[in-house]
Order: sequence, then C-alpha cells, then structure tokens
Amino acid sequence: MTRRRSLPGFTLVEMLCALTITALVGSVSTSLIYSGVKSYRNASARAMLHSEISTALDDSFRLLTSIPRDTTAAVVAPAISSVTATSITWNTNSSITLSGSQLMYSEAGATAACLLNNVTSFTIATYDESNAALAATLSGASTRAIRRVEFQATVSRDGVTETLRMRAFIRSTMSGAAIG
Repeated sequence: MTRRRSLPGFTLVEMLCALTITALVGSVSTSLIYSGVKSYRNASARAMLHSEISTALDDSFRLLTSIPRDTTAAVVAPAISSVTATSITWNTNSSITLSGSQLMYSEAGATAACLLNNVTSFTIATYDESNAALAATLSGASTRAIRRVEFQATVSRDGVTETLRMRAFIRSTMSGAAIG
C-alpha cells in the first residue's frame, strides 16, 4: 500500500477557524475605535458649547457689573428698570433678553446683538443685600433692592447640552457707593 504524503498547507477547517477569529478581532476593534471617536466628538462639542456659553456669560457679567447707580433714588440703588425671568433692562434702554433661541443684548435702543445662539433655557434671578431671592418679575421702585443678578443658560447642539450659571454683584451698589 502506498502512503500519501501530506502537502504543506491548511485544511478547510483551519482556514475557517482563522477567518472567524480574524472577523471577531476586527469587529471588536472597530467598535472600540468607533466608541472612542464618538466620545471625542461629544467631548469636543461639549467643550465648544462650554466655551461659547462662558464667553456670553463673561460679556453679560461685564455689562451687569457696570450698571450705574440710580441717582434719583434716595438710597443706593442700581439703575435697573425691570427684570423678568428671561430679560433685564437698565438705564431704560439697555437690555439682555432671550429672544427665541438667541440671547440678545441691546444698548441705548440700537440694533440688538446676539450674545449666544441655540439657547434652550435662560433664567434670571435677582437677590438683595442679604442674598435672599427677590420676586421673578420686578419693575420700578421694587428693583432698588437688587444687589446681585444670576444668569443660568442652557445650550443644545448636535445632541449635546451644556448649562452654566453666573452671578454678578452690581458694583454701583456695593459698600462705599455714594448716594445721589
């Protein structure tokens, strides 16, 4: 009887096992890479939103801290005309307002400039000298008690949401401010 010599190579079963293992390793590594890319995109979008909100709130902070004193009041008071849950007006013609999904700033009746886009939520809260919350809507003489203003803005874009809060002291009402 003649004996067959085995030729070097792979059997069909060995080849199928190698292909299966390669496919498994490929699918696992692809899902890990995809997950990493998605996390990077979310982190990048969140950082961009954070930066945009932070810039808008920094601009708002600068505007709020420079609100002048109401020289017609007998007590030290800011020249704030009115406050609602989504807007604040001072000097009777300067304001920060949520308009649709944009946070707008208007000075001296000029065309409003956009501070922030894609705003899903914006709230204004005011506080008195003892840090007690004041009513959500104030106007006229009731605004004289305001010493601090808090803004909270939420922005959403591409499925990513970021919220920041800022509280500003009205400098013209701080201790040592002159009356009249």
